[in-house]
Amino acid sequence: MTDSITNSILSARYLRSGETTFEDVCRRVARALGKDESETAAYFEEMRSLRFLPNSPTLMNAGTDINQLSACFTLLVGDSLPEIFDALKWGALIHKSGGGTGYNFSNIRPKDAPVLSTEGVASGPVSFMNIFNEATEVIKQGGRRRGANMGILNVWHPDILEFIRSKTEEGRVKNFNISVMMNDAFMEAVDAGEMEKVWMTHPYSGEEVRVGDIWNTVIDGIWKNGEPGVLFYDEINRYNPTPHLGDIDTTNPCGEQPLLHFESCVLGSINLSKFVENGKLNEERLRATARIGTRFLDAVIDKNSFPIPQIKEATEKTRKTGLGLMGVHDALLLLGIPYDTEEGRAFCEHVMELVTTTAVDESHRLAEERGVFPAWEGSTWGDRTMRNAALTTIAPTGTISLMANCSSGIEPVFSFAYTRNNTVDKSFEILHPIFAAELRRVIATPGKSTAECDRQVREVIDHVHKTGTVQDIEWLPASFRQVFRTAMDIGWKDHILMQAVFQKHVHASISKTINMPEEATRDDMAQAVMMAWKNGIKGMTIYRTGSRSEVVLSLSEKEPAEPQIQERCRPKELIGKTYLCQSGCCRLYVTVNLFEGTPWEVFIRTVGSGGCEANSNALGRAISTGLQSGVPYTKYVKQFRKVNCLSAVKKAESEGYSCADVVGRCIDLAAHMETITTLDDWAITDVSGEGKNRCPECDAELDFGEGCNQGICKNCGWSGCS
Repeated sequence: MTDSITNSILSARYLRSGETTFEDVCRRVARALGKDESETAAYFEEMRSLRFLPNSPTLMNAGTDINQLSACFTLLVGDSLPEIFDALKWGALIHKSGGGTGYNFSNIRPKDAPVLSTEGVASGPVSFMNIFNEATEVIKQGGRRRGANMGILNVWHPDILEFIRSKTEEGRVKNFNISVMMNDAFMEAVDAGEMEKVWMTHPYSGEEVRVGDIWNTVIDGIWKNGEPGVLFYDEINRYNPTPHLGDIDTTNPCGEQPLLHFESCVLGSINLSKFVENGKLNEERLRATARIGTRFLDAVIDKNSFPIPQIKEATEKTRKTGLGLMGVHDALLLLGIPYDTEEGRAFCEHVMELVTTTAVDESHRLAEERGVFPAWEGSTWGDRTMRNAALTTIAPTGTISLMANCSSGIEPVFSFAYTRNNTVDKSFEILHPIFAAELRRVIATPGKSTAECDRQVREVIDHVHKTGTVQDIEWLPASFRQVFRTAMDIGWKDHILMQAVFQKHVHASISKTINMPEEATRDDMAQAVMMAWKNGIKGMTIYRTGSRSEVVLSLSEKEPAEPQIQERCRPKELIGKTYLCQSGCCRLYVTVNLFEGTPWEVFIRTVGSGGCEANSNALGRAISTGLQSGVPYTKYVKQFRKVNCLSAVKKAESEGYSCADVVGRCIDLAAHMETITTLDDWAITDVSGEGKNRCPECDAELDFGEGCNQGICKNCGWSGCS
């Protein structure tokens, strides 16, 4: 099964003309980067053995005509139209070549600011972020996947509330992760309970924005759908290695790489599970791989073909690299160390310190051989000569960890048994090999028959496949259950503490998701953000299970329940509302009547020219039949939200993506008519537990992990945060 997954990823991502195996890919990349036969052989062996793998653009493009090898880019977005659209053009070129981009839109003047050249008023940063999002939608990276973006706004920008709310409605600005850049002054005000303190007054609307307005809107967004993320400006810049070049206010799409404008970074990850031998960590071999990985990533900078001259200049000035880890939880499992314990955190801190100190030493050696990075004078390295301004990062490893058959980054395993779809009509049960082997060992006690052992193993696997946990199987040894805890078994505070111990020894930042259970409260979210800031974390992403209409990966599929026919007769009089709406092709009258507070029937009429009266009538009848048969109204709202009509997309006045979407909005409006009064205020408010976010390439379910709110496919390797 592993070979099948690997082959599908190879063919979809990495194989070039004439290549048929992973070794072919490794050979091409090693030849492109090695300066001599010895170095080429070392690079090849590290990749072939799966001890080290670079980021996907390097595997895809090294030794090809494209030869764009970086994963992370940040761009400057100025305030004038030429500057804004220059950034849009540069981003398009980066996406075409296979990279992801980060933008801080805080330089753009706020909404309603005067534009002297036209005697008009500005539309604000959020309006331009929407334009960047639409441009991303139509550009594929080398014909293989769409680009990903990070959109950032500083907490002191007057339009911060509009920015935070820009993704309240799920599906909007879908090619962006968004994050709020918070400074210490803001966090200190929150920590002191100064929620009524006026943080700023909007210079054009005159609106007073209080600390609590911003904080509560951020927390509410995180609780509802995991956005926005949070970045800590002062913590990032406390560890800026080149402060003489300016402050850092931008990161790449998953937030693990804070960069100056126009910088790029090459990433590579060491598979820690490969260094556990006979119950111990082979530190000598780990150091050797860290040295080779450091040289490998430095070589990538020299061989790289950059999309625009500004990126080449900025990247070569600092020569930042991002050496990191994957397979961390696998290594802990092999050592029998629980992830969420002091022992687990101490081990991980030791490993990260070892990797970083080794990388620093190797960069110093490289500087003696080949010279320091050009911006070395004035850097925080002082008298120590260095080839690279920064060296370590914990990056998302969605695709390369699948290739290496190991756990992703520093994330705990999602489930030790789950379903993976390889084709439209074929699915496979995936068992974590370390879990499967240890489970059989603890069950196969002396005197137990093979048949009984097999039965109990199957019982546990079925349970894990259905629930995602072994914690409630009390007959299993407590020591086994303590070690084999999944992402959702681990408390959110332990997630944060693990990120914090890695951050102590990571030059850049960390791509990780803080998982929370569905029942987590807004207060839990607030405590988590405050805890992250106080523990020296540079940025964070939180995902509450069920907070989106999608779910994480796949446990066993349950048979859908048959709708319960409601044995109720329609009374002579029902209360409802009629809305006059604009779609792409016509105006619509949509009447939604309620029975006992729930949508019960829908009538749709077209107004004037355009549209189709018969189709509108049929749509209303179909919806009404479903509602009266027990189909939740939220199902219509969610499904109609996915229907896109070119006429509606092109028509600025359209109040939805299609006629069906407009009708769905009206249904949701009517269901909440006591609290929502206009279509402008509309947002999907209750789709908990329904639907699954699907991979656009293979239709498998997406994993919201490693700091990516766009999703990572554990089946084919597609990532919305490439």
